[in-house]
Amino acid sequence: MLEKFWGEHDGVDFPHVVLAQQFSREQLEKIFILTSILKKEIGNGKMVEWLYGHIVLTLFYEPSTRTRLSHETAALRLGARVISSENAAEFSSAIKGETLEDTIKIVSAMADLVVMRHKATGSAQKAASVNASPIINGGDGLGQHPTQALLDVFTINEHFGNVDGLKVAMVGDLKRGRTVRSLTYMLSKFKGVEIYFVAPKIAQMGEDIKRHLDENKIWWGEEEEFQEVALEADVIYMTRYQLERAVSEEERRELEEVSKSHIMNRNVANDMPETSIIMHPLPRVEEIRWSVDQNPRAKYFEQAANGIYIRMALLLMILNPSKAVELLNSN
Repeated sequence: MLEKFWGEHDGVDFPHVVLAQQFSREQLEKIFILTSILKKEIGNGKMVEWLYGHIVLTLFYEPSTRTRLSHETAALRLGARVISSENAAEFSSAIKGETLEDTIKIVSAMADLVVMRHKATGSAQKAASVNASPIINGGDGLGQHPTQALLDVFTINEHFGNVDGLKVAMVGDLKRGRTVRSLTYMLSKFKGVEIYFVAPKIAQMGEDIKRHLDENKIWWGEEEEFQEVALEADVIYMTRYQLERAVSEEERRELEEVSKSHIMNRNVANDMPETSIIMHPLPRVEEIRWSVDQNPRAKYFEQAANGIYIRMALLLMILNPSKAVELLNSN
């Protein structure tokens, strides 16, 4: 049944989920339909046993709240059991010098699926290359965060009923943000999307992402001020400045200074079109003022909640695809 969802695309063998660009438009649409079904069927906290007998391991070398807990919640609500290492950098054999490849080979014998977050860019692809069990990338350094992109695009699609033709502005630390990298890759699957990168030079989007957009004929532009962009954009995607990823103390100080230049406050939010939405992968610091939370355009908490249902859909598609097909065919 896996072939009903997964095939080889962009060099990645499913059912590993490691890159946002590995998904085709058709696969995204199936995932979003299944996510909507699960949100309706299990949105009230209902428990099912569709993954009974399966074990899901969350292996996190970096801190996480939403990503780890939503994967664990998704697995538990579907009937799977969960084992977890939430601080694997210190409380695993990595501290003894064990390589990531050796760790993955060992834990793949303990679980049917591994959700992993790691500080090294490209670590998820490395893990997938040696793992017998499916790997879901929960974030790899400055690389990617594909399940975040899935819930982001699902939230956009749920609100607008479509993604084609939308104007999306990404604001903040785009250079160090893996969420915006994955989101950009995924948005490039849709027609007529326009993407604005709003950041100071020290935090602008990487050239590899811009080349990808050019190759896929997706319009993009760079801005340093976002008030004018906010008047036109359908989606404002705010991000925090990732001071912990600065390579020097001087860079950290510079980032701290420029972080004050992009603030979503009540006035900016009120000036946006009524149909526009404000998103954020969270956690936020001060880039979105708390006064914005009550604005009807604010979707970041709803966005985070959607992560449970997106991850339910992925787990079901990977571990029990026949049930996923049944649900899709019945709706």
